[in-house]
Amino acid sequence: MSSSTHPQSVRGLYSPPVEDWVFLPPTVSPPANVSPPVPPQHLPSFAPEDDEVDLGLPGPVQLLGTHFLVTALGMPFEVGKTLLQIEYRPRRRFAQLETPQEAPREWDAEEDTISNADEADHYFSDRIEAPAQNYIPPPAPKADKSGYLSDPSPTWLLKDDPEISRSNGVWGMIRRIRATPSEGLPALWKGQLVSTVHAAASTLLQPRIHDLVFGIAPSSATGGIPLPLDFPVTALPNPGVPLALQVASHALTQFILSPLELVRTRLISMPTSHPSTPSSLNILRRTIADEGGISGLYFASNVMLPALLEHTLRPLLTLSIPLILERVFGMSPDLAPISYSLAELGLNVAALLIILPIETVRRRLQLQSRAPGGGKRYRSVVHLRDRDYVGIVEAIWRIITEETAAPRKKRMTEREEGGWFSGVCQLYRGFGMAVTAHLSVFGLGLISAGLGGAGPRGFDSGWKEI
Repeated sequence: MSSSTHPQSVRGLYSPPVEDWVFLPPTVSPPANVSPPVPPQHLPSFAPEDDEVDLGLPGPVQLLGTHFLVTALGMPFEVGKTLLQIEYRPRRRFAQLETPQEAPREWDAEEDTISNADEADHYFSDRIEAPAQNYIPPPAPKADKSGYLSDPSPTWLLKDDPEISRSNGVWGMIRRIRATPSEGLPALWKGQLVSTVHAAASTLLQPRIHDLVFGIAPSSATGGIPLPLDFPVTALPNPGVPLALQVASHALTQFILSPLELVRTRLISMPTSHPSTPSSLNILRRTIADEGGISGLYFASNVMLPALLEHTLRPLLTLSIPLILERVFGMSPDLAPISYSLAELGLNVAALLIILPIETVRRRLQLQSRAPGGGKRYRSVVHLRDRDYVGIVEAIWRIITEETAAPRKKRMTEREEGGWFSGVCQLYRGFGMAVTAHLSVFGLGLISAGLGGAGPRGFDSGWKEI
């Protein structure tokens, strides 16, 4: 009775079913003569592309050719920006005194009193019989301390006509260069070869300096992993030391190549067609011979300090932007690519407020000779300050207090020239062009993302490199 009410357990009677789906690696290799499947003809094929395209040329020739074409696209804007930053636009109370000109003769002030023909014959006979006076030649023009003769209206100066340069920006400077007969369109590519050599040398030298800096640093600072050049510091838990090492590698590379930037700035400022304008090699030789040798190219006070300051702040601000966005604001390029790019655009524009004044002062100090006694002053297509700047801080103060926008009227009051804010704006010449470049990169990134060409960070980074 009890056995019928309580049946026996069936747990021991259960057996698991046989697995029908077993995934094992194949033991037989496929035949070698089988070709890969061909996609249908109506569908596009996406073949993997290499980063570098082999044109059948030697490596250095292909590298120089690539950088030559890339720098040729942006060289007119670089020339216009450089001339805009070095031009001295003083207020009227700081302007150089002009040579006094003779007052025009008032022809109605005197009237001839000869009334008859006899008096007229007598007047001319007295002038002929008068003894000849000794000719006194005018005094010879005096040369300045550079050895050049003073020219009241140099022909190599750029035209400053409101009809030509409707604004004080880079486009206005480009229009002035084109409208000046002694410069013209070819002057927009002054310093093209120097810029090409600088870009190619930076490409070759930067990876080696990067490996050297990270090789000297202790392995504990980088987690024991040799970081590549393009490794994002945002992927590291403690990015402080790797960020400092990357900034140091960029600063050291650009500091080694800083003499090329000095030669380029001086070459851009000189007139193109004037016979006294030296070539880039002659500028470098003259600088070495007159301004303290090779060590003077690097360790002079008005060269070393601005170069180190600019080439340290620029990579520091650029490499810190992703860290600020991801660690401080908590933004991700994968989750919100458009918001991330907008914030990155804003920080890049804010970084210009720090970089542009240092860049302006550095280019003005590059035009100052460090030879004993002041040396010879180079001819320039734009007006330069007569007295040299003492240093970075003094140059910033002089620019703010002495300069203003170019006057467009012959008579202007001090109120029309603007106050201290007008002087501060002179430190940011070329700001509009730089903002336009960042906006163009942002727009091209949106187009690339819309066409499916976005990279792993949400936008194509190739436009930023260009």
